[in-house]
Amino acid sequence: MTTVIIDGRSWTLGESIGSGGFGRVYIATADGQEAVVKLVPKDPGAQRELLLAGDLSGVPNVVPVIGVGEIEDSWAVVMPRAEQSLRDFLKAMGRPLEQSEALPILLDVAQALVSLSSKEVVHRDLKPDNILLLDGHWCLTDFGISRYAEATTAADTRKYSMTRPYAAPEQWREQRATSATDVYALGVTAFEMLTGRWPFEGPDFHDQHLHQAPPSLSAEIDSPMRSIIDECLTRIRE
Repeated sequence: MTTVIIDGRSWTLGESIGSGGFGRVYIATADGQEAVVKLVPKDPGAQRELLLAGDLSGVPNVVPVIGVGEIEDSWAVVMPRAEQSLRDFLKAMGRPLEQSEALPILLDVAQALVSLSSKEVVHRDLKPDNILLLDGHWCLTDFGISRYAEATTAADTRKYSMTRPYAAPEQWREQRATSATDVYALGVTAFEMLTGRWPFEGPDFHDQHLHQAPPSLSAEIDSPMRSIIDECLTRIRE
């Protein structure tokens, strides 16, 4: 096992539990406290998650950062260990969610997006993998490619990094991401939660997200919910 010092605390790294964004995530313990440590190689632009850590402190439904530091050739971010990801939850359910099951999740994420928008922070990679259940709330995590909405001077903004099934049209057009980018991805996620599939299933995600209309949701889904998801998936005009 590897021991690392982060913010003056000695963390013992255990097994890897997967990857997050541009790094790898490990179970970690320090003084009886269990958490996770994300190690991100020191590539250009990789420090942005550390820079955002302080600004996002206390933001509702955003996974908090316990500590930040650096270890040899990697940046390190310490966060609480969540119960599960939304991706794992959907796999375990093995079926589309009922509206009553989906609505609390969507409300939690929407609250996070409202707070991020007030800080002019855009996540840019919202998807079930980056939504975690922590202390009874569904929270956003993994801000590895996020940025301030008005930032234009960073040497490497990672603007071309995206998860294709969830990427908004402006990302495909290589335009600046805004809070609407996250709202679009939330619409894709909501569609997936309620139907068990993406609104656009590829393989030509570029053409589908830019030019095709998403399929209609089932009439079994309440009209207000259908309208909200349709609004989320509305394209920003060029």
